[in-house]
Amino acid sequence: MQITLLVSNDIQYDQRMIRIATSLQKEGYHIILVGRQKKTKTIPSYSFKTHLLSCHFSNGVLFYLEFNLRLFIYLCSKKREVIYAVDFDTLPATFLYHLIYSKPFVFDSHELFTEVPELQKHKFKKWIWEMVGKTAIPSASFSMTVSESLAHYLSVKYGVNFATIRNVPLKKSIGSVDIEQRRKNKWIYYQGMLHQGRGIDFLIKSMIALPTWTLILAGDGDTSEELQALSKELGLEKQVIFKGMIQPEDLIDMVKNAWIGINLLENNSLSYYYSLANKTFDYLQARLPAIHIDFPEYRLLASENESINLLEKMETADFVAMIKNIWENESQYKNMVKAAEQAAEKYIWEKEEKKLIAEFGTYFPLLRDNLQK
Repeated sequence: MQITLLVSNDIQYDQRMIRIATSLQKEGYHIILVGRQKKTKTIPSYSFKTHLLSCHFSNGVLFYLEFNLRLFIYLCSKKREVIYAVDFDTLPATFLYHLIYSKPFVFDSHELFTEVPELQKHKFKKWIWEMVGKTAIPSASFSMTVSESLAHYLSVKYGVNFATIRNVPLKKSIGSVDIEQRRKNKWIYYQGMLHQGRGIDFLIKSMIALPTWTLILAGDGDTSEELQALSKELGLEKQVIFKGMIQPEDLIDMVKNAWIGINLLENNSLSYYYSLANKTFDYLQARLPAIHIDFPEYRLLASENESINLLEKMETADFVAMIKNIWENESQYKNMVKAAEQAAEKYIWEKEEKKLIAEFGTYFPLLRDNLQK
């Protein structure tokens, strides 16, 4: 059975979809992951097939129109059996293909797309995406998302059940943690996209009060240029290091040498409020203590895991005090590392993929079984 996975981003940096595609391929499905051709001319070789679509436009309304048109033409030319739509920006092409060819599709929501900060000031655009969701999602064979909070919200909003498949990494063996080297590095580490509302400007400004520390930003995004300009304006070029996009397999070497991980979000979006970022679990796999914003999913994890500290609100004084308190209490830090090590055994893809396979086995059992025979 052939399943075509659709994403609007650069495939090689989408760790969740690489894991999902690999697991489904291993299970016996024939997988092709379709993404967007960006700066990279070639992508790594995977166990599944890949295909990249080139677009003239890179963002905004014209990009979404062009990309979905190209997706639809691609799907029609290949007559795909099952479509796996990732987030709202692949839903128009998916749903139109479903209507014309009566092919089943799966919907995977990585966020509350209609509640992202970028749409809050554009009511008409938000309304359009709301209509896309309300029209298309109820027709999916099944839907899934990345956290219990999101699953509950989306299930109520769209009147269908959303399964929870957490965005957790594969188990990694990193050996012993060199805490002394971490203390020498004094890296405050952020991994992820540099987008509006991610608290990156707050982190950069906070570095003024932490002159002996280094802020490492591993990622890229819409606000990269203005953040670099802010860093320069504040005279922090040597203290704030922009690493850009890093290959997923190379991230672990960087994160394991950091002293603390950071995941702060502004409370200006329901998408952020109910989020459960994959960096949360990447930090755990690196046995890295972390500071997260005090939102529901992180609060739940913190109640189970002492490696996570919660920042109630993004106030520089509170953040700096938390950094210094952890720094001065070495025994607390060692306990946090130990707690992260324990959590690293629990939150792994090897366990989560079983839920994914069960969902596909439930909705596509005969096709899958016939293929394996």
